[in-house]
Amino acid sequence: MHLGASRPTGEVRVNWFYDLNVAVALPLFVGLFVAASCGIVIALRRPVHRLVQDPDQWDRVLGHTIGTFGVFFGILLALVAVSVYENYADTRVATLKEAAHVAALYRGAAGLPPQTADGLEAALDRYVHVVIDEDWPLQRDGIIPETSTGRVDEFEDLLHRFEPTNGQEQANYIQMLGTFDDFVEARRERIDATTLELPGLFWAVLWVGAIVNAVLIAFIYVKSLRLHLLMAGLLALFIGLVMFVTADMDHPYAGAISVGPGAFERVLEQTIDRE
Repeated sequence: MHLGASRPTGEVRVNWFYDLNVAVALPLFVGLFVAASCGIVIALRRPVHRLVQDPDQWDRVLGHTIGTFGVFFGILLALVAVSVYENYADTRVATLKEAAHVAALYRGAAGLPPQTADGLEAALDRYVHVVIDEDWPLQRDGIIPETSTGRVDEFEDLLHRFEPTNGQEQANYIQMLGTFDDFVEARRERIDATTLELPGLFWAVLWVGAIVNAVLIAFIYVKSLRLHLLMAGLLALFIGLVMFVTADMDHPYAGAISVGPGAFERVLEQTIDRE
C-alpha cells in the first residue's frame, strides 16, 4: 500500500516544520490544533443553542451523522498513516540493505590481489564518507544526491578492470559482481525515497476532514461549556497527534522520525576503519 508520490528532481523542499526540534514542533502543532477545535466550539455554541428546539431529536440525527463521518474519516486517516509508515519502513530497509552490501563488497575485495583490493577498498571508503557527509544533508532537504554516483562509477570501473587468474579469484569475483548489482538496486531505492511524499490532495482531504470533525463536535448540544470544550479538546488532541506523526514521517529523511546514516556509520566503524 503506497500512496506516496515523487516531486520533480530539481525541486527543493522548504519546510520549517522539519527544521524544528520535536520538543517544540509537537506541542506547537497539537496545541494549535486543539485551540482551533475549541475555538470552533466557542464560535458555534450560541448559534447551535438558538437553532436547537428539540435536543433529543437533534442529538439523535447528529449522532448518526458523526458516526457515519467518523467511519470514513477514520479509515482515511488510518490508510494514510499506514501508507506513510510503510514508505518510511521501506526506506529504512533499503538503507540497511545498501550498507550491508557495501560491507560485503569491502570484505569480498580482501580476497582479491592486493593491488586490486586496495583500490576497491579505497573507493568504498570514499563512497561511504560521501554518502554520510554529502548525500544525507541533501536528502534531508529533498534534493536528489549526485556526488556519490561518481564514487559508484569509480568502484565499478575498478571492479570490471580486474581479470581473475585462478578458480578462487573467479568465484570471489563472480560473487562480488552479484553483490554489486544488489548494492546498485538498494542504492537506487534509497535515493528514490528522497522525493517521496504524500500527494497534496490527500493532505487537503485530511485537513478538510479535521475541520468538519471539529464543526460536528461543536454542533453537539451540551449545556456545560467546560464539558463541551473538554470533549472537543481530547478528540482534537488525538487527531492532532496522529496527523503530526503522519506529517513527520511523510519525508523519510527529514523530521524527528527519519532514516539517518547510522547504518553507513556502523559500516565505517565496524568494517572499514577496523582494517
